[in-house]
Amino acid sequence: MKKLLAFILALGLIPLFAQGLGDDDVREAVSEALIQAQTALKSAPFGNKTVAVLPFPGDTSGYFAGKLKNQLTSLGFTCIEGKEDPMWDEIMKEIAWDERKDDILDPDTLVKFGKLKAAQILLYGKVVTLDRNTERIYVELELHATDLATKQHLWGGTFAARVYKGKDVQGIISLDNNLRFLLKKNFDAAKESLNSPEYASKLNDVKSIAVIPLTGDIDQYLTGLAIEMLTATRHLPKRPQIPSLSLLRTEAKTDPSVADAVFYGAVRDLHRTTPETKVADRKTLHEVSTVHADIQLFIEDLKTGNILWSKTVTLAETVTEDRAMTEEERAQARKEIREDLGDSLEDGLINHWLTILLVIVGIVVLFFLGVLFKTYLANRVIR
Repeated sequence: MKKLLAFILALGLIPLFAQGLGDDDVREAVSEALIQAQTALKSAPFGNKTVAVLPFPGDTSGYFAGKLKNQLTSLGFTCIEGKEDPMWDEIMKEIAWDERKDDILDPDTLVKFGKLKAAQILLYGKVVTLDRNTERIYVELELHATDLATKQHLWGGTFAARVYKGKDVQGIISLDNNLRFLLKKNFDAAKESLNSPEYASKLNDVKSIAVIPLTGDIDQYLTGLAIEMLTATRHLPKRPQIPSLSLLRTEAKTDPSVADAVFYGAVRDLHRTTPETKVADRKTLHEVSTVHADIQLFIEDLKTGNILWSKTVTLAETVTEDRAMTEEERAQARKEIREDLGDSLEDGLINHWLTILLVIVGIVVLFFLGVLFKTYLANRVIR
């Protein structure tokens, strides 16, 4: 048991700090995830009620909570500073917090926060995933809002961001038809895994599977592929109106009819290398790049919490595209062609100067021989 001043630690202060939550690159990624959350916040049913924001675990400076407060204010909500309430410190001292897997405040904790005089809605969250490598940083952020008077969960969701730092890497923010085809083709490997005998016994008692939208999914395309995949099995996919995995887990404790299992996952990586361009003809450019994807998928038993199936779908395929050149590119291409011709001529002169010299000497010798021969013939005719 820990006091809620240590509640920050219980939610993950130490491990997240160890991963660099205070680093500038990580801050950028978390800020991007908060921007994703702002769109969903617009429709949050807060009305005219006052909102207090709990500090983020691991963020001792209050940087992210401050950004969230600014977002609330810019959207027209009434945001207050909870620590200015005379009961704030007292509540922090008396709250005990259990280490837990989910991210929803328990009813007893909400009762204690209900002692706040000015706050009517409590908004809280945490960074649930922070994954980084040399090319990108992936952040997954979960937010929830609860009405302190009714203890009703009002709003929540999971929001993700990928920030790419590699020199020759471009993050994909929209899907074209070619990329959709590649993702669909590679998603078939997940379907084969799900239908394999290896997982048949584990999934034998699972009839219904609630599908949580994949975090980091563009246009919910991969979530749609997942539903299509589940439809092709004997399991029944369901789309519950529940925005996050932790909230669904909490809901399933009181209402087992929600589903037997839950399908969830994350698009941790989706990028292409900087295209290499070649001039195909006077008006067309040939672009070659490699598309990379890393998609994690899970099916979890809602009663036991056991992972019944998991699959990581990876994609690394070369993509070739032709596009029309702009006027600037066409002008540059013509310039490069002229320069190449000039360089080729210069190289030819340098590399074959002896041959050229001999040819010139031969031409001169032949010219003089011709003149001598012509003179000789003229003298013979005159005689």
